[in-house]
Amino acid sequence: MVPPSFLVPAPDSRVAYRERGSGPAVVFLHGGTGTGEYDWAFAAEHLADRYRTVVVDMRGHGETLDPTGEIGMTRFGLDLMHVLRALGLSRAVLVGFSAGGNTLLHFLSRDPSWATAIVTVGASAEGDASRVTEIMTGPWPRSLREMPHAGSKDNPEYWAELRNALARDWVKNLSLDAGSLSRITCPALVVHGDNDLIQPLRYSERLVHELPNAEFALIENAGHSVHLEHPETFLAVLEAFLARVAHR
Repeated sequence: MVPPSFLVPAPDSRVAYRERGSGPAVVFLHGGTGTGEYDWAFAAEHLADRYRTVVVDMRGHGETLDPTGEIGMTRFGLDLMHVLRALGLSRAVLVGFSAGGNTLLHFLSRDPSWATAIVTVGASAEGDASRVTEIMTGPWPRSLREMPHAGSKDNPEYWAELRNALARDWVKNLSLDAGSLSRITCPALVVHGDNDLIQPLRYSERLVHELPNAEFALIENAGHSVHLEHPETFLAVLEAFLARVAHR
C-alpha cells in the first residue's frame, strides 16, 4: 500500500515525500527523471518494521513542482534540508541513487552534520562534459521516459527537458575535490554495478579512496540501477550497513 504524500514548503515550491515505519531515520533520494516511489518504495517498505523511512521527490520530479526552473543538485540539497527540518530530523542515514547520490555528496561536502551515514548507488563526485551526449542518448528505460511528473502535464517534451537540465547541471556544478570529500567523515557505503554503463566504475572507486570512512560493495552482473536489478542483493548489503551505523 502506497502511503499518502505530504508537502514541505520550500522556496517557490513544496517538496513531496512519503513516510513509513518508525525507528532510526533513513531518507532516500531517487535518480534523475525518476521518482521516490519508483526507485525506493521496495526498500522503504522492507525496512519500515525497523526504521523510519522517508522517500523524497526531488524538485521537478514526481509530485514536487519546479515553477522557477531551479533543477539541480544545489536546489535538491536545499530542499532536502527543508524536509529534514520539517520532520524534526537533525541527522539521518541518507541514501541516494545516481543524481540523488551526487546530490548527497554535493550537499554533505558543504554541511556534513546532516548525515549519520551516507549510501551512494552509481554516484560520482565530478561531471564530465565529454560524456553528456552519450548519457543523454541512452538507452533510457521506457518506464523512465514515460514517467508521469506533476510538471509534465500538457508538455510531451518534459522528460527530455528534465534529462537535459540534469545533464547540464552535472557538468557545470559537480566538481568535488579530495578536500571536499574529506569533510564527509560519517560512515559511507558506496554501491556500484560491475556493468554500469552510465557511471563508470572509476567514479565509485574514487569515492571509496577519498571518503574517509567508506566501504565498497560491487554488485556482480548489475548495471546502473543496482537496487532495481538486484533488489534482494542490494537490500542485504544495505541492511548489514544500517545495522552497524543507524543507531549511532
